[in-house]
Amino acid sequence: MVCPYQGNETFGEEDGAGVRGFVKVGAEVEREFTVYFFDTDAGGVAHNLTYLRWIEAVRTDLAEALGWGIGEMVGGVHGCPVLTKTEVEYVKPAKLGDRVRVVSRLGQVGKVRFTVESEVQGAEGQLFCRAKQELVSVDLKTGKAKALREDWRKKHG
Repeated sequence: MVCPYQGNETFGEEDGAGVRGFVKVGAEVEREFTVYFFDTDAGGVAHNLTYLRWIEAVRTDLAEALGWGIGEMVGGVHGCPVLTKTEVEYVKPAKLGDRVRVVSRLGQVGKVRFTVESEVQGAEGQLFCRAKQELVSVDLKTGKAKALREDWRKKHG
């Protein structure tokens, strides 16, 4: 299970935890974060890259939960998912000190590409951001697209 730390944030403590381990629900994964100073601009609003960093972490958790761990990705046997497209809609700003929950789920699955849909929500369920990302399985040695594992496509497609 991949639960990377984020800077000097704590892990797994009830109060003040910046990053918590992911929770798997079917083909959906979620994780909570706290908006810290380094996540914000001078006005105390989370900057756009903060949302993408959170989404990246949870997308990696989702891959792990679906049986495509980091070791397998970089090992290259079945290809490595490479991000080719990100569509983001920023709905409402998260602010310094806010607790947010990022939920990511597997979308469409094709022969070589798949999508992941994510939402960043506040503690009261308000929507801060939504994103849709497209990834392509790539052979890291050749740099060319590689078919997704047949068993993975059948299970999740």
